[in-house]
Amino acid sequence: MKINTLRIRRKIPEFIKKPFRWIWHQWNIKLEEDLIRYLMEYFSINRKVTMRLLKSGGLLSADLWYALNPKTTEEIKSFYQETPFYVFNLIFWHATREQRVLRSEIIGLAKGKVLDYGGAVGDMCMMAADKKLEVDYADLPGRTFNFAKWLFKKKGYNILMIDLSLDKISQKYDTIFCIDVIEHVICPKELLKDFVDHLHNNGQLMITELDPTIHEGVPFHFELGFNGEEYLKSLGMVKTDKSYLWIKRLED
Repeated sequence: MKINTLRIRRKIPEFIKKPFRWIWHQWNIKLEEDLIRYLMEYFSINRKVTMRLLKSGGLLSADLWYALNPKTTEEIKSFYQETPFYVFNLIFWHATREQRVLRSEIIGLAKGKVLDYGGAVGDMCMMAADKKLEVDYADLPGRTFNFAKWLFKKKGYNILMIDLSLDKISQKYDTIFCIDVIEHVICPKELLKDFVDHLHNNGQLMITELDPTIHEGVPFHFELGFNGEEYLKSLGMVKTDKSYLWIKRLED
């Protein structure tokens, strides 16, 4: 006898389902109270609106992308510079258990001078600074960049901020973060080559989404158009037992 599980789920009373949803949400999503208050202060909105925007930021970002339908490199850059929803989208995503575990692990492996490329709201930079690492932030200018700058000042972090519309990466680093960034980039091959060029020997590249997640809920994600792992290997990078961790072995 075939059981219709969808029908069974629909028959479960709401007063039973609701507590389980609350338990799952509390386990999976952990938003810092301080960060919620900072969002309220920065955007001059109340807590109810802040929480609503945190939960709906991803959907609003996707809808805005569909509405604007950016095609050119400049139009895509403009989207990231102008959307106010992306800040909320990123903070909520980074609060998921999967991201908290990943980011904590990456910070534990970071060493030396660090670059957070596509640093967004700046959470990875602050985690690295808390570990007493020298860290630079790099991203496009816009609302997310401005929020990170405000947040660093508010929390007393002295972090160099690199505006990628004006400046290129000029130094070499011991660790480079590229976390959930490469799938947003128009020219990913050039960026990967740039990372390798700006790593010291035995430097670390921490990178995710070399095989990007593509679906209608994330219209701002792009296929790389090449095998990212094979390309990094051709540049002298060595993959470790961590799926996101690569080591530079080329001689200068």
